[in-house]
Amino acid sequence: MNIRKLAWKNLFRRKSRAVFTGLGIFLGIGTFVALSSLTMQMEGAVRDKLDRFGANILVVPRTEQLSLGFGDIALGGAQVAHAKLTMSDETAIRSIRFRERLRSVIPFFLTATDASGKDVVWMGLRAGEISDARPWWKVSGTVPRGKGEILLGSEVAALLDKREGEAVTSGGRTFRVAGVLHPTGEKEDSMVIADIGDVQSLARSPGAVTFFEVAALCKDCPVEDIVGQIGDALPGARVKAIRQVVESRKAAVDQFRRLGLAVSAIVLSIGGLMVFVTVMGSVQERTREIGVLRAVGFRRRAIVSLLFWETGWVSLLSATSGAAVGMAAAWIASPLFGMARTEVAPAPAILGIVIGMALGLLGSIPPARRAAALSPTEAIRAL
Repeated sequence: MNIRKLAWKNLFRRKSRAVFTGLGIFLGIGTFVALSSLTMQMEGAVRDKLDRFGANILVVPRTEQLSLGFGDIALGGAQVAHAKLTMSDETAIRSIRFRERLRSVIPFFLTATDASGKDVVWMGLRAGEISDARPWWKVSGTVPRGKGEILLGSEVAALLDKREGEAVTSGGRTFRVAGVLHPTGEKEDSMVIADIGDVQSLARSPGAVTFFEVAALCKDCPVEDIVGQIGDALPGARVKAIRQVVESRKAAVDQFRRLGLAVSAIVLSIGGLMVFVTVMGSVQERTREIGVLRAVGFRRRAIVSLLFWETGWVSLLSATSGAAVGMAAAWIASPLFGMARTEVAPAPAILGIVIGMALGLLGSIPPARRAAALSPTEAIRAL
């Protein structure tokens, strides 16, 4: 008789035992695939954040703190800048060796001047780059689209009692309020945001830059390399990376991955133990049957093959169904982790099926070896 057909018949004769054998593999693979899929989606979300926001790099003039005094009298200290930044420094930044990894280089200029009779801080950047520089801002109205338009922080709007469409005067010029920034809890709430050319004109500092913000696509390279290259291109500037938010999220994903692997390992270990115990119990119950098969001419290799086929079918069905349930669970649970539902990657499911098959076959090796060692004499004793 064909070994595969005999294995199928044995499984159908012992449905409850086959279900119990596959239950451990089903739960283990389902848990593994669900956690692995969720982790991959979270890592993808972090990579998207890195692509969108980049490795935020701040370029400011290099300064030194000097202590001032006369005799034994201390007069405090003062910061002395080695050099000032200008718009032309953008060309130097874009000329570094890793320039293809720079998503954007945005100059900012800050100055304190009046706005409709109130002293406030103006922040200038190119009008077309406001949405790229601060994609998380929420605005009532629109962001400035060019010169002559401004965006008011929430606190400044309340101070000046201005709303969208109204006018603000400064330096003998009139600016139209394009929109009002929703409260952010940051310094922008107390600023007037305008095109950098307008702010430079109000400060009578054409071409001046207070700092540069560099967004680098650096998910697969050390950000320190880009920082070092910008520092070499601008010796008079201080360059530093600001990646705390992204790094903390990556750390959270790593912790979730480790937790998922630990839980999966525990569940898979339990599943392997269930396979071992169930198959071992089946061998003990089938002593007479195995002995009769040996008596009618079945070799040890055939007995081992029979048990392997039985466990293999159970493992394949259990692992496949567990992988399918795990992928469905990951797809359903993804919004709970703040991720949009996307197509679940097949890699965890394929790996889960392979692990499930290996787990079932490895768990059946000791019982199979014991079954192959049975002799017809032992079968007669069991009668």
